[in-house]
Amino acid sequence: MENKDLAKTILFNIGGKENVNSLVHCATRLRFKLKDESKANTELLKNLDGVMTVVQSGGQYQVVIGDKVPLIYDEIAKRIGLSQENVENSTPDKNEKISSKLVSILSGLFTPVLGLLAASGILKGILVLLTTLGILKVTDGTYIILYAAADAFFYFLPVVLGFSAGKVFKVNQYIGGMLGAVLVYPTLVTAFTTKTALTFLHIPVILMSYSSSLLPAVFAVFALSYLDRFLNKTIPDLLKLIFVPLLEIVIMVPLTLLVVGPIFSEVGKLLSNISMAIYGFSPMLAGFLLAGIWQIVVLFGMHWAFIPIFINNIAVHGFDPINAMLYCTVFGQTGAALAVAIKTRNRKQKEVATAATISGFLGITEPIIYGVTLPRKRPFIAASIGSAFGGAIAGTFGSKMFGGFASGGVFGIPMFIDPKHGVTAGFIGFVSSLIVAFVIALILTFIIDKDPVEKDNISTVIAESPKAENVTPLTFREDDVIKSPVSGKVIPLEQIDDEVFSSGSMGKGIAVELTNGEILSPVNGIVKTLFPTKHAIGLISDNGAEVLIHVGMNTVDLKGKGFDSYVVQNQHVSIGDHLLTVNLELIKKENLKVTTPIIITNTPDYGNIEVNSSALVNAGDTLLTLIAKK
Repeated sequence: MENKDLAKTILFNIGGKENVNSLVHCATRLRFKLKDESKANTELLKNLDGVMTVVQSGGQYQVVIGDKVPLIYDEIAKRIGLSQENVENSTPDKNEKISSKLVSILSGLFTPVLGLLAASGILKGILVLLTTLGILKVTDGTYIILYAAADAFFYFLPVVLGFSAGKVFKVNQYIGGMLGAVLVYPTLVTAFTTKTALTFLHIPVILMSYSSSLLPAVFAVFALSYLDRFLNKTIPDLLKLIFVPLLEIVIMVPLTLLVVGPIFSEVGKLLSNISMAIYGFSPMLAGFLLAGIWQIVVLFGMHWAFIPIFINNIAVHGFDPINAMLYCTVFGQTGAALAVAIKTRNRKQKEVATAATISGFLGITEPIIYGVTLPRKRPFIAASIGSAFGGAIAGTFGSKMFGGFASGGVFGIPMFIDPKHGVTAGFIGFVSSLIVAFVIALILTFIIDKDPVEKDNISTVIAESPKAENVTPLTFREDDVIKSPVSGKVIPLEQIDDEVFSSGSMGKGIAVELTNGEILSPVNGIVKTLFPTKHAIGLISDNGAEVLIHVGMNTVDLKGKGFDSYVVQNQHVSIGDHLLTVNLELIKKENLKVTTPIIITNTPDYGNIEVNSSALVNAGDTLLTLIAKK
């Protein structure tokens, strides 16, 4: 499906742009905050071509896309008119849980900078590797310039987070960035290093090192948000342009240096010491438990809560052992995906698993989890077991991350080399943890995984799709007549080459081998299900008959190519209205059949269903007669 079509379909099935409160994205997910999640068609979205799954967690409605997410985000943003003003004026949910708000804040802070954060950390790791191998010296101009490129992000992290926090807390982002810049202003940094005493209005200023710090800038902007609301309410509109930023600077800069900065610098150290104490109790056990459940944490999008811990540990101690224990989980999932790619006989699953394995080596696990291991269940368990043992090894060897942050993958491995001592036992243990997680997951998946018994996946999805919201279930229906939506040769349902339909498990009906590509409405009623691939459509007549038209056999593989639709879900149609146009020649060129089942999916509601006994039928002829129960 094209990006524009996918974006349009997603937006329609989350309740339209009117239902969107805010939208951000991370590496693989669209993270919506919806006004009413009950308006979203979650089951349809989960089965949409181009969507891996949907996760509802932390107050967010997360649509997992994969590596195309920035492109889909841009298309949706255009359609809903997303802008900074749109975000700032979004309606807050007063009933939102504190945990949900925290996840929203953390994802809002780090999502925009995650790519740069990972890239800077990887570059730092590569430089450590090059100096360890003797290829570069720390005095070389090349090293100095590249290290400046890698370290600038971390050194000026307060500036970056101040700007990012401005958007999260809905204040001027440039003032937020400026507050962060004050914390690393050269004159103040020099005063700290030379231990020069400073006062503000005779109040002593506690000078501290804020470079690479996390909390002071964020909480300074949080405090600014309250001041900003107060000033915007009190100052006349004519004076706001100059006096709001002026007063914010004059008030917040001293407040940040006197109160917010020192307090939250110490809070950051305390949190880091607590996390290190928990880790120090039993590194092996911590690694086993954390790595074993980590991908479950990722499933619910709760991993954002750990990112500040990783970064804060590096800012305080210069290293982080927790991410070192979790890093192997990517390789555990990758090993399981590779096993599926090698073992499965399902060609489509083999293609998906192979592509997902490649993304896993690059550090992106969502295509693996949602496309391979989670749907098959056993590979996910195998990956978690392998990861648990890998995490235990990393904990036992005292492995540490030095470079900053990386989401996983082979390119982040150099970040775990000690910049002072080079390759140590900790690094050897770290690499061993990756290998162990990968190999255990690979072998276990080979042993316990089996290809599921396949059904026509689209038929199954249609059978499980939601019924009409406004039709009351009855034990009987009125007599009804279903007109033929198509023209062609009539074929008894039991003679078609699809067990799901021919067995009658979907309901009684008839099949027609199409002679033209026009699909018309067989009833007066509502379009309840229109699949994004447009090869299948479900209608509910005004009398309650549920009609499924499945155009061709295995035409889902065309992914919408050759199909044009003229209706949308929940649209009311009349008999003879144009529903679809199908390119029959294209279907035949793909060696697919144009045999089209027309099924009454609520067959048990009727006493009998009579089919047209003619050999040929034209669109508009009576095709099925539904006899009510007596």
